[in-house]
Amino acid sequence: MGGKCAYLDIRIGSEPIGRIVLELFWDKAPLACENFLKLSSDGVKVGDQHFEFRNNSFHRLIQNFMIQAGDVIYGRADQIAENSTQVGKGGCSIYAEESEIEHTTASDSIHCYGNFKDENTVEFTHPFMLAMANMGTENSNSSQFFITTSAAQHLNHKHSIFGYVLHGKSVVRTVEHLNVDSDGLPLEPVVIENCGEWIESMGVPVFNTCNDKLGGDIYEEFPDDDDHFDKESAEKALEAATTIKNSGSLLFKQRDLQNAFFKYKKALRYVNECIPETDVSKEFNLKFNDLKAKLYLNMSLVKFQQEQFEDAQTFATYLLEMPNPSGVDKAKALYRRGNCHYVKRRFEDALKDYKACKELKPNDEAVDQKITNTMNSLEEAKEKTRKNIAKFFS
Repeated sequence: MGGKCAYLDIRIGSEPIGRIVLELFWDKAPLACENFLKLSSDGVKVGDQHFEFRNNSFHRLIQNFMIQAGDVIYGRADQIAENSTQVGKGGCSIYAEESEIEHTTASDSIHCYGNFKDENTVEFTHPFMLAMANMGTENSNSSQFFITTSAAQHLNHKHSIFGYVLHGKSVVRTVEHLNVDSDGLPLEPVVIENCGEWIESMGVPVFNTCNDKLGGDIYEEFPDDDDHFDKESAEKALEAATTIKNSGSLLFKQRDLQNAFFKYKKALRYVNECIPETDVSKEFNLKFNDLKAKLYLNMSLVKFQQEQFEDAQTFATYLLEMPNPSGVDKAKALYRRGNCHYVKRRFEDALKDYKACKELKPNDEAVDQKITNTMNSLEEAKEKTRKNIAKFFS
C-alpha cells in the first residue's frame, strides 16, 4: 500500500467546496495510513454495523489550530444534529473486533472501538499536518483525525502524524474560518461527501476558488500558505497580488466570469493581508490601496454582468467608502453603482450617483445620456403612480 494518497470531497451545507488530497506517510505510520485509506474507500464492517468516512461531518473547528472529523459513531451528517452532545466521543478503526461492540452497553458515554497504538509522535512544526485524534491517553487511536492549520507545539509527541495536505489547502482554510458554536461545532454542516484513494489523473476540483495558472498565478489561495514570494517584502507581495489580479482579467476577457471573480477575490485577500501600514511604507500603502480600488471596480463589473446587482452595488460602495480614492476610480464606482440602482428601478438613487459622477467627469457623454434616461424613467414612474392614484379615487 506504500505511497498511496487519499482524498476528501467537502461540501458546506448543500454547496460543494472542493477536494482535499492527503499524502499519507506509509513508512512512518502504516497502521494509521491503512486505517485512514480503508475508512475513506470501502469502510469496515464490524458485526452488523458499517463504518466509513463518507457522509461524515467535521465536528470541531478552531481557527489557527485545526479542523477535526472522523467520529464514525456519532458524526454522520444525517444524525449529527441529534448527536450534538455526543459527537467527538466515538470512533471505530478497521482493527475493531465484533466482540468489542457486542459487549458495549448502550449507557456508555464513549463508544470507541479498535484502538490502535501511536506512531510517529513527532513535532507539529507546520500547518496542514494530518494526525490521529486520540481519546486523551496513549494508544487510543480509532477513526477521528484532524488537520492542523498552524504549528501546534503543545501537541508535540502526543499524536500520531501520518500525512500532509498535498492539495486543497484553500478548502481547509475555508472550513477553518466557518462560524461555530461554543463547542467548535460548525453552524453549517461540513460533510465529507465523497472520499477514497486518490491518483493524479483524478485532479483536484475546487468550486469556490480558481486554480488556473493563467497569467503566471502560481500562488496559494491564502498568502500565509504560499512560499513563492517573500512575505517580508511589500514589493514582492504587491507583485503577487497584481499577478493574481491580471490572471483574473485574462479570464474576464475569455468571458469566464465566475473564475475571474475568484481571482479578484484572491488578489483582494493578498492586498488585505499584506498591505503595510503607512508608518512602515507610505509608498506601498498607497500602491496596495490603488490595487484594492481596481479590484473593487472589477468585482463590481463581474457581478453586474452576472446580474447579481446587489453584490455589484456593494463592491462599488466599498470603493466609495475607501479613504481618498482617485477621482477616476470614484467616478467609475459611482457610474457602476448608478447602473445597479437603475436596473433595480431605484431611479432617484441612480440619478444621484450619475450626477455625482458627472461632477468628476463633466465632459463624459455617456454619463449625460444616463442622466437623461434616468430622468425620463423617473418621470414615467411618477406619471404611472399619479394615474394609479387617480384611478383609485375615480
